[in-house]
Order: sequence, then C-alpha cells, then structure tokens
Amino acid sequence: MTVVGAGPAGSTAAKFLSEKGFNVLLLDKEKFPRPKPCGGGLPIRVLNRFKYVKDKGLIESYSFGGFAHSPSLKHKVELQRNEPIAAMILRKKFDYGLVKLAIESGSTFMDEKSAKDIKILKDKAKILLNDGANVESQIVIGADGVLSNIAKKSGLSQRRKNVGVCLFQEYLMSSEILDRFFGEKRLCHIHMKLQGIDGYGWVFPKKEHLNIGIGEVKSVVNQSKSKTKLSEVYENYINILKEGKIIPDDLKMGRVKGGTLPIFPLEKTYSDRVILCGDAGGFINPVSGEGIYYAMSSGEIAAGVIADALEEGKTDERFLSRYQKIWENDFGKDIKLLLRSTKQWTKDTEKFVKLASRDEKLADIALGILHGELSIYEYRWKLMSRYLYVYFKELFSK
Repeated sequence: MTVVGAGPAGSTAAKFLSEKGFNVLLLDKEKFPRPKPCGGGLPIRVLNRFKYVKDKGLIESYSFGGFAHSPSLKHKVELQRNEPIAAMILRKKFDYGLVKLAIESGSTFMDEKSAKDIKILKDKAKILLNDGANVESQIVIGADGVLSNIAKKSGLSQRRKNVGVCLFQEYLMSSEILDRFFGEKRLCHIHMKLQGIDGYGWVFPKKEHLNIGIGEVKSVVNQSKSKTKLSEVYENYINILKEGKIIPDDLKMGRVKGGTLPIFPLEKTYSDRVILCGDAGGFINPVSGEGIYYAMSSGEIAAGVIADALEEGKTDERFLSRYQKIWENDFGKDIKLLLRSTKQWTKDTEKFVKLASRDEKLADIALGILHGELSIYEYRWKLMSRYLYVYFKELFSK
C-alpha cells in the first residue's frame, strides 16, 4: 500500500492500515517536520472521533468561546462556555505527530518524495517518483493536497471555477500577553465578510502563539471578479484589530504566508486502484475553511475500504466506490448542506449576526456549526426555526 501525502489524511490512513497488518509506504514531497498554511483551530469532534490526538499531547491549548463580528463591525455575537469549543494546534507539530503515530504503527515514511506520475496496470499501480524511482502498489491513496498530482494523473481532478485562498501569520507571543488580551479561556474572534471579501478574518490565540488570518473564495475563471488584493485586506485587518484593542498595538505584521484550499468535493473520489482523501478529494467546510476533521475521517474510511478490498482481492473502481458511499453518508451530508447554505449565509451576514447578538440560543447553534462542533445536517431545523423565531420576534416588536 502506498499513501502519497503525509498530512492529516494520509497519516491517518497509513496508521489505520498499518494497524490492520498491511505494509504501508507513506510519502511526502516536503521535509518533515514542516509548516502548513492553516489557522490551527481543531473542532472538538476531532478529539471525540480520534481520541489518541489528545492522548499523544498534540493539542497546544483550548478555546472556550469567542466573538463573531458583523461586516459593519456594529454587531457581534459572544459565546463563552465551561467546556472548550475548539482545540488549538501548531500544524508543524501536529502533522509530524500524526506521521510518527503512523510510523509507530508500522508504516514506512519517506519525506522529500513526490509522485510525478501514476500508471494503473492490470495487476498493480506503478508510481514514478521525483528521483526517478518506481514504486509498485496494489492501491494508492492520493492525499497530496488540493493540487493533487494523483487526482490529476488518475483522471479524477476537475477544473475548478473557484478556490479558497488564505493569508495568515502565526506570531510568537508570551502567555501573559495572551492572557491579557484573550483571557485564560483564549476567546477567538471571527470577522465575517471582512472589508467585503467573500470570506472572513480570524484571530486564534493559542498557548504561546497568536494566529491571524483571512480567507476568501476567489474565481480562477473570471479574474475581473477578484479586484481586492488580499495582502491589503490583511494589512487593514491588523489595523482594525489594533483599533479595536483586540491585539497589542506593538505587534509587527511581518511577512504573511499563503495557501490554497478546495471549496467543494470532487464528483468522483475513487477509480481503479486509487482513492483520494482530504484536500485531494476536496473535503472542506466551505463556510469556515476547516478541513482536518474531514481529512482524518476520510483517511480512516479509506483504510477500512482498502483493507476489505485487499482481503477480497478486489481493487477495481466498482468495489472502491464503497468509499464514496461511506464518506457521503458520514460527513458528506454536512458539506453538501453547508455548500447550499453558503450563498444565503454570505448574503444575509449582517442581519444574521445582528439577530444572533440578541438571542443566546441562536448564537449558540450558529457558532457551534461555524466552529465545526455541531453538525449542520443534524441541527439544520433547529437553526432555521430559531432564526425565524428571532426574526419575527424582532419584526413584530418594532
């Protein structure tokens, strides 16, 4: 078994397959440990599903609440709890920790190795690496990111009209300063539709780091729609945060980093001897941009399907189609519903935040969904009915 890409999706798949007794080769183009463009906010449901993440000390800190600000900055929703709503991680440490877990389970790991090409033969898959070497495998997991070469070479990739892009920086900061600005509960800040972009800004305080970033959906087809320079938005965001006394006045912006994210799953995430996981499959929360839960879940599901395939000697796409059926039923319902609600969410953001700021129950559900703590599929009717209740209550009170 070969897994291309050692992010959360690939490492999780490798771990579970190795535990099932299969020989697994885990590859990544980068030298590990390596940084990764990410806010580093982890939904609590990751810890509920993959309990070893907490047990192995991969969590830096926890956030027990936060604020969601409206585009005009006139309204904000506040949520504080006694239990954490999100875990905070450093991706360099987190991803390397998952790789080490895969190694401990029996996987062989090779970094600085990328897949240049893949050929599907009758009895095996053949992968050409960047150093000219060939690797043979019964099945290949493509977990090599949004620009997945495995997806491209296996004919599964699609031309994307839109992609998610982000800019961020993670600032080293003393715990005393973080306590002063964000409290011991490490309250986060989300700024919806920041300066009119189709996205949001975030401030995620951690143990001794502060992650500040912005994310936006951009058109890769019609560049005339992308008039805003994200670098300017980020610089303005730092100033807005300073003016609002959210971050220290003396914080130096420094050089920001960027990344690209998918915004919807591929139509097909499997073919003969190939399965796609994580960003390679397009698995992400289209509202928040969070993808680690979907990455690790898809890796776990892929490992289960592949174990069955190898045991039964069926590596064709007909058998591997089980993978898509399972992930669609597992987390795909949430992604599908979030995609459908994205247009309405961004259209009525100001009104929604205003109403949620006046109703604790609505705020609790909305922020729970935004942080990935609650399933929008399971809470869709509660969210809708509460929103309508607050809307008409506001309307008739005038």
